[in-house]
Amino acid sequence: MVKDNKQNKATLSEITEADLHTVSVFLHNYMNTAFSPEKWETGISVNWLDQPPNHGFMLKHEGQIVGVLCAIYSEQLIDDVLEKVCNPHSWCVLAEHRRRSVDLVLAVIRQKGFHFTMFSPNKDGLEIFAYLKFKPLDNTVSILLNVPTLNASKTKIFEQSSMALEWLPESAKKCYQDHMQFPWLNLLAFEKEGKSGFIIYKKQKLKKLPCAMILYVSDEKLFDECWPTIRTNLLTKHGFVTSKIEPRLLARPLKYTLKKEPGGRKFFLSAELPQDKIKYIYSELMALDI
Repeated sequence: MVKDNKQNKATLSEITEADLHTVSVFLHNYMNTAFSPEKWETGISVNWLDQPPNHGFMLKHEGQIVGVLCAIYSEQLIDDVLEKVCNPHSWCVLAEHRRRSVDLVLAVIRQKGFHFTMFSPNKDGLEIFAYLKFKPLDNTVSILLNVPTLNASKTKIFEQSSMALEWLPESAKKCYQDHMQFPWLNLLAFEKEGKSGFIIYKKQKLKKLPCAMILYVSDEKLFDECWPTIRTNLLTKHGFVTSKIEPRLLARPLKYTLKKEPGGRKFFLSAELPQDKIKYIYSELMALDI
């Protein structure tokens, strides 16, 4: 007697606009119930590419979703070249169909013309990404003490979007505008001697005290020069005793680094881009409150 193999009968297809609500309900039920279906739908529908090919891929068995891998598409200016990036995320497959998980990843990465990033893989997927030649990003995180400084007169801080957009260069301005919509992101712009940039950070806790997790720096060298004023602002205006940042996002190590620790595992797949060009903008780390 031949055993019925449900896994082989699951069909693979693209996630379209019409599928977003059903996929959101699936993710709410099986991946994270803390996110409502409405919150899931808001996050997985985000895209920064005109006419994205899809919103990822899904597996269906007998008309029901049994697995998904969502995707965010964007066009990013990297070293003055517009590059297309695909960010697969929210990978969830029911246990009885788990062997088909890799089919979802293959469907995404076989799409031509994209660099690929995966910033929140589940533990079961680490070996799969390594096998598929994804490269690990340095996941070291520096914990910084936000020591105030009195010598801050040359650096200006802008936390109102209207003022920031007035000062930022065009390339940074677009990125700033693209990420303003998410209430869990904090955008802080800085200016010194006619040059300006901005950071994106999330609020966290470290030893029960407020901590700023810096996820993006638009101008690493200028950030280095303005950091004393930035950390003073984070401490005195917002109460952040510490900050966290990955050293690979910096021009050089910062003063008052308390220690370094491993962060979450992250991967990328690109034949041309080195890891220092891989940023967390235009990804699930921005579009979802995770």
